[in-house]
Amino acid sequence: MGLDRECSDSILISKSNGPPEWTEALPSEGTLPPAEIMVWVCLAILFAFSLATLAYPMARAFHRFDFNYNEGWNVYNAQAAMQHRPLYYPKYGWTTVNYPFLSFYLVGYMSHFNGDYLLTGRLLSLVALLVSCVLVGLIVKNMTGGRGPAVFASVFCLGLFCSVAGSSVAANDPQLLPFPFVLFGLWVYLQADPSTLRVAGITSLFVLAGNIKQNLLAAPISVFCDLFKSSSSKAVRFMLFGIFFLALSIAVNVLAGGAYFISHLLTPRGYSFAHLRDLFLLCYSTQSLPLALCFFWSVWQRKNRKARVISFYFFSSLLIGAAFGGGAGVWQSTYFDNIFAMSIIMGACLDLLWKAPIPSLGKGGRGRFLVPVLLYSSVVFMFAPWAVNWSALFSSFAETQRQYDAEVSFLVARPGPAICESLLLCYDAGKPYILDPFNSARLVRLGKLNSSEIVQQIAEHKYGAIQTQAPATLKRDERFPDDVMEAINRYYVEALKHPFCVIYVPRVEPWSAASVP
Repeated sequence: MGLDRECSDSILISKSNGPPEWTEALPSEGTLPPAEIMVWVCLAILFAFSLATLAYPMARAFHRFDFNYNEGWNVYNAQAAMQHRPLYYPKYGWTTVNYPFLSFYLVGYMSHFNGDYLLTGRLLSLVALLVSCVLVGLIVKNMTGGRGPAVFASVFCLGLFCSVAGSSVAANDPQLLPFPFVLFGLWVYLQADPSTLRVAGITSLFVLAGNIKQNLLAAPISVFCDLFKSSSSKAVRFMLFGIFFLALSIAVNVLAGGAYFISHLLTPRGYSFAHLRDLFLLCYSTQSLPLALCFFWSVWQRKNRKARVISFYFFSSLLIGAAFGGGAGVWQSTYFDNIFAMSIIMGACLDLLWKAPIPSLGKGGRGRFLVPVLLYSSVVFMFAPWAVNWSALFSSFAETQRQYDAEVSFLVARPGPAICESLLLCYDAGKPYILDPFNSARLVRLGKLNSSEIVQQIAEHKYGAIQTQAPATLKRDERFPDDVMEAINRYYVEALKHPFCVIYVPRVEPWSAASVP
């Protein structure tokens, strides 16, 4: 889309009422008119609001307690990678790694700077989000040529992520790590008509991202579809490069992680259409305006050379996100591709509205600054429920940390191994990694593992302590099979209880809770 036409160099100057020796000072060439100043002031305010949405996840990242179930799982896997233990062996075991190996090695090697897998993973996740937001702005700048829409897209992206998926922001989880590679690939694709070398580079970026999170299909599908519309031969080259890099990646994962890499990644999940519906409403119930704008923009711009691939990206990411959204244990991360696509399109929509034949929205128009405010309003509505409890959320850190430290100390004092539903708790207590509750429960339901083995060990009091997030009497087979929960309740007794944490120790008669160390 073209840039606004520059003003003519010749300016008609009205007569001055001052003395003859006076001359009227003309605005310098770089001076912004008041309406444009208001636009940038407005964008600065929106940027400040997005930073405010980031404040809580950033502060939380420097406290040592788990707020995301996967954090302890990722810490144990990074430790295994650094100790050169196989990640994908045996085929079916009580600990399962169903992600590619790259994030674990990346966190492991980067942790050499601070000696902490958890904090390293959180900081990498934070940096990945910030870099991704910048790349969203660069993509919009490439599409529109405008700085204002580019800044707005980056600001919108940051605010939307922190409001919709705050539990994944600055978390030790590989959900955000691959997106700098995905978005950089899209940016490179938009820079110029793709040569063979450029196609190879873009493909390698997408496959590199896939070595962190394996179901990132939206961007490769979008580029392939866009290439196919313009040049089928380039689309074929893109596919062949993809097959080559994918085969290479599988070989590296098998060599580095173990023989059952494919089996671990393809372990099936339970599926629920009710979960799909609830997750979609959670992510989009307050995003109806952006969702509608993105839908109409994507349909309208489908024939625009630069916009077309983003149109494909929006639709494919929404459909793929919904397809995975019913899976057991799947959360907002299934829609991360779509959130980035929406952020890009919202920046493009701002540019279109500013260039619409509406005098008040055009360059110098008095209502120009209101457009980004309207487009950003959905982020405000999404964040508002969090903002109401803002001070309480920050003040809760100290008590949550105190409780977590007490739980760790309790486990440290218990002899022998332990089972933890919150895996970070067992890791910080120095306990070996024995059981991955979520994945092992899935394998039990699929008939790949027999929970009687764990039940027998519980009956024999093999474990010095067992931690669950809720009392064992509440049978929740998402993490532990029912017979395991029954065994905990029968052979162990509750010894420590906090919100979202119950620790059991072996039942010994005569028993009294006071005897627990």
